[in-house]
Amino acid sequence: MLNEILNHAHPILVHFPIVLITVGLLYDLFVSIRRRALPLSQGIWIWLAAALSAWLSVATGPEEDAHGNTSFLDIHSTLADITAWAVTLLVAARLFLLFRGKQSLVRTTLVVYLAVAVASCGLVLGTGYYGGKMVYDNGVGVKVNGTSVNPPKGNHDG
Repeated sequence: MLNEILNHAHPILVHFPIVLITVGLLYDLFVSIRRRALPLSQGIWIWLAAALSAWLSVATGPEEDAHGNTSFLDIHSTLADITAWAVTLLVAARLFLLFRGKQSLVRTTLVVYLAVAVASCGLVLGTGYYGGKMVYDNGVGVKVNGTSVNPPKGNHDG
């Protein structure tokens, strides 16, 4: 059973950054609108979990399953990498500002922060869209009775 879970780590894990980034953005927007500021220590755990889950999703992506049989792999992988870096940047900025003694984001810094958070959400949703296209349109990683529906084609040095 553990081997089965490890073989399916990517499709299990990818849902976490989608949810956590979306929830983190909605939380930050709600708090920012309500208070006209964003306390840096509030909601940081959502973003830390989002960054960790984004990197775990990137690390477990089974690229070998997609080589040669989908045109969506490059854009999916690129969006995933950019998403993980954008969320990591948000977390790093918040932690840096917290350690420097800043309590809240206001005005321009808040707007810039929220713009990156909105972009992160768009990026993760785009990543999920192209991942879904690979699975549902191209059958990447799909097996029926133990046989791949669309097995990888050729050798690829990655």
